[in-house]
Amino acid sequence: MNKIVVLVSLFLSIVSFSQEKKLPEGWDKILLEGKVAYMNLITGDVSTKFPQKKAVKPKKVEEYDPTITHTVKKGETLSTIARKYKMPLAQLYRLNSLVDFDTIEIGDEIVIGYEETPSQKEKLKSKTKELRVDHFDDTNYHVVTSGETLYSISKLYNITVSTLKKKNKLSSNHIFLGQKLRIK
Repeated sequence: MNKIVVLVSLFLSIVSFSQEKKLPEGWDKILLEGKVAYMNLITGDVSTKFPQKKAVKPKKVEEYDPTITHTVKKGETLSTIARKYKMPLAQLYRLNSLVDFDTIEIGDEIVIGYEETPSQKEKLKSKTKELRVDHFDDTNYHVVTSGETLYSISKLYNITVSTLKKKNKLSSNHIFLGQKLRIK
């Protein structure tokens, strides 16, 4: 009787193994919380459904930073910045999650809002084109001028914000007026 059970279970395992679907190229079977899942080896995405198509490299997604900032100038306080943009000081505090606003310094970037319409995006692009003139110390560096952000600088040199941050060992998006940033 034991021999029959072993033979039947062996037969069933061979049959089920031979009927297993072959994964499309670029996918691998993994266990996720004790259940079978499938990992796209190119993107790292995981799916619980059996993939039907081979894994392909995704199209490049352009980085976009909708943040509108104000660079602090000499003599400015949070109150004067709030009045300049006709916004309550409390809103300025909410938009910026800094611990101590009494220590803002010249060159600090203060978030004043977020772009919501395509026309605002176009205004940023035209402003970025204006900023191209006279900002180059040499071909490997960029000197930060008033109104520039890491995003606008990255677009000038056709590199990503994350690459710019890595090259300059920046842990945040804060840059200051006159700062020399490595580009290459």
